[in-house]
Amino acid sequence: MIQNRLHISSFLLLLVTLFCNPLVAQEISLDTEKSRLWLEGSSNVNNFQCRAEQYETQIAPPSVERAMDVEIDISVEGFECGKRRMNRDLYETLQSQKFPTISFDYITTDSLTYVDDTDHYTMVVTGTLNVAGTEKEIQFPMDAVLAEDGSVRATGKTTLRMTEYDVEPPKALFGLVRVEDELTVHFELYASTSNVNTLQDGEDQE
Repeated sequence: MIQNRLHISSFLLLLVTLFCNPLVAQEISLDTEKSRLWLEGSSNVNNFQCRAEQYETQIAPPSVERAMDVEIDISVEGFECGKRRMNRDLYETLQSQKFPTISFDYITTDSLTYVDDTDHYTMVVTGTLNVAGTEKEIQFPMDAVLAEDGSVRATGKTTLRMTEYDVEPPKALFGLVRVEDELTVHFELYASTSNVNTLQDGEDQE
């Protein structure tokens, strides 16, 4: 089983924005018990929710020489919808045997605002999302609050259409049950950071 590590690229950028020093790297520690990533959708008969439980992440933090490079891969068969049949339908719809992961690559963040009274940040994150072999650029808003102990809670959501990724919404019972095209992706992440000096031996810190 892939280790459940909820390192979301947009959240890493938030932490860099909050704590960044070009000579200091950030070690990210996430509370995996509290953090969540899930999908919500509906059909002509009910609503459903599927929680993502398996992740792999590749992270190259920003430094003096390079910009941040982050990718998150979500295991398709790591989604849990609460019912075995729903799980199987989702895996088949997303062609998990051919495309076992959904991947997100961070590009940039815009429209960063901050409310001093509440330590509340808002921003718009841009990246590329690859679903079932089709890649699209997406944007989504993210909100974050900085707690007194230095930890951060970040939340956000975005709505996607399966057909935009050449995915046909599933049907059941000879077409009597039809899943709607739109899915909403939600995340709620909790994390803290610690600084690690990135200066090479022999270099002087200003």
